[in-house]
Amino acid sequence: MRLSAEIIQTAEQRTNPLGERELILRSLAIPTIEHLSVTRDAFDSIDLSNNHICKLENFPRLQRLSALHLGGNGVEVVDGRNLRKNLPELKTLVLSGCSVRGWNVLGELGVGCPKLEVLSLVGNPVTKRQHYRLYVISKIPTLKILDFTKIKQSERDRAKRLASSAAGAAMEADAKLEAREAAAAENNYDDNENHNTFEPGEGKSAEESFATQFSVEQKAKIREMVANAASAEEIDRIESLVKRGIFPGDQGPPPPPPLQEEDDAGVGEKRPGEANGGSEAKRQRAN
Repeated sequence: MRLSAEIIQTAEQRTNPLGERELILRSLAIPTIEHLSVTRDAFDSIDLSNNHICKLENFPRLQRLSALHLGGNGVEVVDGRNLRKNLPELKTLVLSGCSVRGWNVLGELGVGCPKLEVLSLVGNPVTKRQHYRLYVISKIPTLKILDFTKIKQSERDRAKRLASSAAGAAMEADAKLEAREAAAAENNYDDNENHNTFEPGEGKSAEESFATQFSVEQKAKIREMVANAASAEEIDRIESLVKRGIFPGDQGPPPPPPLQEEDDAGVGEKRPGEANGGSEAKRQRAN
């Protein structure tokens, strides 16, 4: 099920046991992250557990968001630059039972989450690799709790020694190789997608098109259109046009609904007998 603006607006909202305002989007078979700008940055926590999300990407600017729950998804790719730019206050990230395999993904988390304090990767393939816990601690030094276990100072010391050792250098080399392989696979996937479903001017996402295909003035107007949109459908329409590289202002407002026709005759039309009605009455009076 696509994560539409309407689904987000009608989803459960609550104050969780930690006192955070939380948006619940669990178990909806959501395949990709999109349209979260509809939340207007009104939540401390978003629960996207038990969906079908494979990529941690495409987040809009959410300065308030501090906790993200994605357990039970298929997450295996992380866009660190997107997280760092748009989720600057993220402190809790739950990825339990996902599909993270590579050292490079852990490196992306380190780049993308400079304030991360709590991380869960329980049940991911990467946890079975040698020195996994020490590698995570070295890449994300702000962490306090990893896989529901508090990080000890002795572990931090061992992580530093690992990072400066030959084993650590080998792990970094593996991470770079895995990053190149992942990038090549992503490029091949994108090429196939563009070959099969190419549309001129269309970017990989509305966010990418917004960043690359519009002027500063147009971006400001698009933000204003989204902020003033009267319905979820209107926001969907704007984002669809932006993704295709079309400035929404060029399309004009949505067309008004068609006027309903009169039951018997159109406005301004004369009913049968009306045209001669006056002269007929005069003839009857004369008789």
